[in-house]
Order: sequence, then C-alpha cells, then structure tokens
Amino acid sequence: MTATLSPGFRQGFDGAVIVACDANYLPYAGVAAAQLAAVPGRGYDVLIGSPDPLDLPEALAAQGICHVAARNPALETALPLDARRSLATYMEIFLGAALHGRWRRILVLDSDILLERGDPSGLLCADMRGRAVAAVRDNRQWRNPGKRTPDHVRLGRPSAPYFNAGVVMIDTQAWAAQDMPARCAEFARTRLAGVGRDQALINGVLNGDWTEMSPLWNWQFTWASAHLTAMADPCLVHFIGPEKPWLDRSAGIVPMRYRAAYAGLAGDQAAAGLTRRVWPDRRGLARALLRQWRAAGPMLDYLARFPDEYALIDPR
Repeated sequence: MTATLSPGFRQGFDGAVIVACDANYLPYAGVAAAQLAAVPGRGYDVLIGSPDPLDLPEALAAQGICHVAARNPALETALPLDARRSLATYMEIFLGAALHGRWRRILVLDSDILLERGDPSGLLCADMRGRAVAAVRDNRQWRNPGKRTPDHVRLGRPSAPYFNAGVVMIDTQAWAAQDMPARCAEFARTRLAGVGRDQALINGVLNGDWTEMSPLWNWQFTWASAHLTAMADPCLVHFIGPEKPWLDRSAGIVPMRYRAAYAGLAGDQAAAGLTRRVWPDRRGLARALLRQWRAAGPMLDYLARFPDEYALIDPR
C-alpha cells in the first residue's frame, strides 16, 4: 500500500484535501480541486487522487495541485465493481493506508462536489475524539437519526449512525492503529457482496464508531432539499443523485450557479446550455416544496445539533 505522488511535489502542510476520481471524472474533480486551492490562506495541500497515475491539466498544476495514485492489491480482489463504480469509488480506503506517515489528516471528496464557501483548514484541525473517521450522516438519517438504512437491513443489523462516503476525513494514525485496511479487506470478502460499495464497506466495518461532522460539509443536494440548501448556506455541496450539474438533464433542477461552475469544461454550445436559465417544472416544484415543508421541523432540529460548522459530535 504505497502512494505515488507527482514528480517535484513539495508537501506544505500536515493535512490534505483530496478529490477522488478516475480518468473519466478528472475534468469534474478538477473544478472542485481548483476551488479548494483558491481558498485564501488555506492550511492544507490539495490533490487529485486516483488508483492509477493521471496527467493533470497545466492549469491545475499551476495552482499547486498535485496528483496521488494509490491502490491496495490485497483488497481489490474482494471489491465489487460495476459499470457505474470503478476502483476510484474506494479511494478513501486506499488513501487512508497509503498516506499514513505523510499527512496527519486527509479529507477525501467525491468528484461530484463543489465548494460554495468556507475553509476546510478548521475541519482538519477539529477534535476527532480518537476515531479514525469523521463524516456527515447520510441524508436518509437527517430527519430521522434512528432510521434503519437498507444496508442495516441487508446485514441483519439494528440501526446505527450511518454516514455518506462522499466526504470522509481520516486520521491516518488512527486508521493504521485500528487496522482499518485489514478490517476492510475482511468485511469486503465476507459481508459486502449484495450489500453495497464503499459507503456500505466503511459503515459496515465501523458500525457507528465514527465522529459526526456538520451536514454543511457534505450537503447532499436533491430536488427535495433544493430550497433548504439556500437557507442552510452549505460549505460543500454534494450532488448525490443522477442530475449532475454538468448534465443537460439537470437544467431546472440544479441551480444555475452550480451548473455555471462547469461551463469552462465544455465547448461554446454546451457552455451556453450550462449558463442558460431554465425554470423548474411547476408540478415538480410543488411536490418539492410540500416535501420540504413536511421535513422542516425535523431538519431544523437536526441542524441545531451542531454549535458551529467546525464542531464534531458523537453521532450516538
């Protein structure tokens, strides 16, 4: 389990923010990485992480963004893969082991995330309470923290705090001390089939033994939460559904400000589509507003659990 870094890279901090992707998603990962690198006075290194080496565009390298390749052959043979999920899906697991001894903390992001505001530096310094992982609760448990997820049902387990793996902070020393690589490999070989992918794997291993971050650091955007998004003022917005901001079908669903962030990746005609205002479907909007009205009370109770956006709490 080793990491290969871009030649000439100079580490500047003991924490790193890494956007995970494969070659197909590199353009979208690059948008988030560029946003993270542009944070004034940032106290972290910024990298693109993938299973295999990638050539980064010159514009990213000019911002001091590095590439890191990491794999775990002992684990890979046990991992379920499909057309939608490549090895890059498991990057947080590979990186947690491969970067031990180099960075004290790493924050690993999926490539379908944008930085809207905030500085992850404070998050990387927060008290993780001795745990290997800090993350944001999956949105299925936002309104009902005790909800039993489909993974719990498939594993025959009672409900436990369950996080979304799109944003995962790892304490690399604790990750090694708690033998997470071996535990993940064992769970993947014996329990993961028919359950899920990376999210099911890490949650299955930890079973609630993780530290909870504010949902502002992994705001899981859906059509049903679009209006609360504006009120919540999140830091990292995660487009968890099929309507990715760079796709035509997201028009009228994903706010134009998010779509415009990807306009620089497209040709002139496609870029015009990303910056063209499209009003939402009337019936869809009515349904979304009704769902948000019904969820407003429980959601506000959940958000109030966090005294500030950098606070980490015990999920139980």
